[in-house]
Amino acid sequence: MKLVKIFAALVLVVIILYFLLQNTNPVDVNLVFVQKEAVPVSVVMLGALSIGMIIGYGAALLLILAGKSEIRALKNKNRFLSDELNELRNASIDEDIYDEDSGDSQD
Repeated sequence: MKLVKIFAALVLVVIILYFLLQNTNPVDVNLVFVQKEAVPVSVVMLGALSIGMIIGYGAALLLILAGKSEIRALKNKNRFLSDELNELRNASIDEDIYDEDSGDSQD
């Protein structure tokens, strides 16, 4: 399965490179604080793709870390409840709880 993933990634990289090499027309880029003239379209697309991948990986990383944190909290709660249940199971029962002489006497 790992070999299939590597092969798919290589095919995807080749397709992206072919697409980028076909788009070499210069364009003007006007960002908020920076203005560039005559930048190839392939560089702009590659930059946009890179920024999108970084944002996507960041979002996925945050979701994974939040999930692991929730799992850790639930495991701790489960361990606490299991310990409490074991303590209740092993608690000694008072032998004279049902003795008639210990409490009310009916005369």
